[in-house]
Amino acid sequence: MESEQTNIIPNPMPDNSSSASVNNQCAVPPVVAAVPAPVAPPASVVTIPVPVVNNEGTYAYITIKGSLHDRSCQIFGLNDTELQALSKRFENGIKAVVNGVMISASPMTMMNTLAQLGYKVICSSGEAEICWTMQREI
Repeated sequence: MESEQTNIIPNPMPDNSSSASVNNQCAVPPVVAAVPAPVAPPASVVTIPVPVVNNEGTYAYITIKGSLHDRSCQIFGLNDTELQALSKRFENGIKAVVNGVMISASPMTMMNTLAQLGYKVICSSGEAEICWTMQREI
């Protein structure tokens, strides 16, 4: 009987089926969700943070309308007590207009007078004729 010769080729892949720990040679990267980047406003846009006012209803507002070149102005939103105080200060210079009064004093004089009553300017608008909104805490 002739001896048979067999060539056994070793398996290049190790047999991990019998081992308890499995080592993955090909790692799959974790899935990462795409998060959109924050979009910055254009350079020409100005963002002004506005604080949240929790005390709504605790302020009184008035408006002064006038020109810096005039010697009179109109005031809207004054209560009766404030009108009496102004009529004592400007005795003959108060005249009733629609929804307010006209006073024979420059707008700057009126703003300074109303500041003594606790008002402060919070905004203004206009060019030739300007409206100043003033606020007072009640």
